Amino acid sequence: MTTIELYTVDGSAHGPYAARPAPATWGPYEPISVTRLTAERIADDLNTRDAGCGLSAAWQGAALVFAWDERYRGEEGSETIAPDAEGRYRIGGLWPWDGVDSVRRQSLFTAGAMLRAALAEHGVTVHTDGVSPSYAIPLDPATPELEVYNRLHLLVADRDPSVEHAPSAHTGWLVVLHDENGEPGDRIYSAGAGDEPVDCLTDCVAVAAAIADWLNAYRS
Repeated sequence: MTTIELYTVDGSAHGPYAARPAPATWGPYEPISVTRLTAERIADDLNTRDAGCGLSAAWQGAALVFAWDERYRGEEGSETIAPDAEGRYRIGGLWPWDGVDSVRRQSLFTAGAMLRAALAEHGVTVHTDGVSPSYAIPLDPATPELEVYNRLHLLVADRDPSVEHAPSAHTGWLVVLHDENGEPGDRIYSAGAGDEPVDCLTDCVAVAAAIADWLNAYRS
């Protein structure tokens, strides 16, 4: 299994982004390899949270185009990043990346943020109604956001239960299939015993892969 790491934009709160280090010998200005979903999030963070810095991102079909003016690099320029044979985007060189070690994960991110980043590696997004301490993933990707909890969906929660808890307090993800009436059915995934913390990143990577495999099998 390819190793997945977490990255942020150095000196900012942007991220975490789940990615593969692209070169064999990696440095902060080298590219990381991300999915289309993660590339979209990187572009959105740049355009909304760093608006006015002189660097912006836009999509031209399947290609992601970064453009900058004198404020960013002293002269205007652009870089176009097309997806590779796997549909992934190698993004780097325009700012320094910062790998997130196990200590910084505990203070920078919630378990939910790490889970969403891991799911983005598989092109899976989650929904929340703002009330339930859980995430929902519709079995039909065309389900309107307001209807997710009223249709067939996978419900994801920590054994605590919660989603935006500290990684150090993570006791294991549970994934349960729910029907249109909100009634629980089969358990798709479970980790931990509920009384002891488990490694959050390891669990996030594992549950994301399990959810993606289940969804692919269900939709095929």
